[in-house]
Amino acid sequence: MNTLSSGLPLGNGAPAKKLSDVLRELDQGAGDRISLGDLITALGERSFVPLIILFSLPNVFFFVPGSSVITGLPLIFILCQLILGRPAVWLPKVLNERFIEHVTFTRIVIKAVPWIEWVERMARPRYWPFSRVVAERVVGLTSLVMAIFMFLPIPFANALPAVSVITLALGLGEHDGVWLAGGVVASLVSTVIVFAIFSAGTFAMLSFF
Repeated sequence: MNTLSSGLPLGNGAPAKKLSDVLRELDQGAGDRISLGDLITALGERSFVPLIILFSLPNVFFFVPGSSVITGLPLIFILCQLILGRPAVWLPKVLNERFIEHVTFTRIVIKAVPWIEWVERMARPRYWPFSRVVAERVVGLTSLVMAIFMFLPIPFANALPAVSVITLALGLGEHDGVWLAGGVVASLVSTVIVFAIFSAGTFAMLSFF
């Protein structure tokens, strides 16, 4: 079973849908808007990994203007739940009812699904030395730092942290140590770049005084 679709096996033992299939089904549905609640319902109870990926993707492809503001808060909220060890994602009503226009969601599906399908073929269990609890804490804490970077109004500093979060989530979802290691390296590079941009901006501001 491909755990990218839900992050963890479903409790009833039924095969979980692939993330790419879920996105296509939502895109083919009726309605002018798609809410976060619609996504969670479609993905099933244990949907940490696909939701983390979905909220990070817009920051990589830049197909939603100001996407870090739209996706940053829900992503941080979900990662905090992962760190705390919740078995399923829960969002308060104010976040659950947040939505995007269907036409925008279609653009996301067109651009993201081919990449997601490639990942679904490439990621697999290998080189995994961690317990589930340790892995969730490591991925959750590292991704939370990256999500905060994405949420901050720092120019040109969203894409690499988003890639880091996606790679970490893939490693966790598939128990793939190669993807996990790649996510850790990308997170370290992201941290250096973000601090360099922040330091340069601070120095530039101070130079005016």
